[in-house]
Amino acid sequence: MRKSRGKKFLLLFASAAALGWLGCATADVKNETVASVNGDEIKVAELREFLGIRGGRSLASQVPAEKKKEALDRMVAGRLLAQDAKARGLDNTGEFREALGQNEQGVWITALFRKEMEAKGGIDEKAVKAEAKKLREADKNLSEADASLRAGQMVSEAKTRKIEGDLIAAAKKEMATSVNQEVVQKIGKGEKVEDSAILGSAGAEKLSYGEVKRLLAAISPGPHGGQDLSRNPVAIQRMLDREMTGRALVAYAKKQGIEGSEWLKAVRKELERSLLVNLLGEKVVLKEVSVTDKEISDAYAEHGQMFIRDGKKVPLAEVKEQIRGFLQNSKRRKSIADYIAELKKKAKITVNEGLLPKV
Repeated sequence: MRKSRGKKFLLLFASAAALGWLGCATADVKNETVASVNGDEIKVAELREFLGIRGGRSLASQVPAEKKKEALDRMVAGRLLAQDAKARGLDNTGEFREALGQNEQGVWITALFRKEMEAKGGIDEKAVKAEAKKLREADKNLSEADASLRAGQMVSEAKTRKIEGDLIAAAKKEMATSVNQEVVQKIGKGEKVEDSAILGSAGAEKLSYGEVKRLLAAISPGPHGGQDLSRNPVAIQRMLDREMTGRALVAYAKKQGIEGSEWLKAVRKELERSLLVNLLGEKVVLKEVSVTDKEISDAYAEHGQMFIRDGKKVPLAEVKEQIRGFLQNSKRRKSIADYIAELKKKAKITVNEGLLPKV
């Protein structure tokens, strides 16, 4: 429920298999329906993605059953909230459309990455066994199961990084990215440079100094540590690298046939649901959530033992905002839980629990 809808939707290259190594899966299982929310199906592959398995093509065999259930419940809740937001017309607001536009680049990049992971992200079991053997040789107390788990994580993460690196290298080469270092140096020296000056390019895509200024202002409005980032060559270079890489990847994705693909449709749907949930939280669920001074005083009195320092009670004024934040978060969690509970009462939800062990 954070106010982050304007932030770039950069799922790209998130670390894979964070929850454990996860052996091979059959192609048909990942497309089976593990739950349905008012007719909106949740596939096994989607649940695996939610659990951190990029591409959704590997079994989450090391994820405890209760964690799978918790993750699925959160996905069901997300579907309910997004459906409610859509019923309220939040998908027809300027805020929603603006956020979609701001995150479009990330959608293409994530779809491209998923395509690559599905094609190349399989685990090399020989590599896992070899790595597990090394781990057990280095630590005689390490069990075979733990060694296999750690080895799988290491092999999976290494493969994900390689796929990421190969994609970026291929995109940059294909789209011929470049940065005008001469102009960047002029900016750093304080020389006058027009906003229309081109600082970088990726294929047909050009990035002007004016655009770089706006991007830097968006992430850090005002002077940073007494210095204007739009005159800082290091900050400009980093922004150029990020933007040129992103634009090259999007152009490369289009050349790879991502447009109109199931990967792109799926990622865009996920983004839309995420934005709708955030908007619903801001405008409906959490709109009236507030904390009064009396509630803060009562909490301070009730939990006085928590505010002892050097044998003395810390004055309320020193911890007031800390208590406010704690109470506000508690109220928000309750408001969200209560709202979801009401939605569930009216919803038609089916869960195929027998499929969870195959996730």
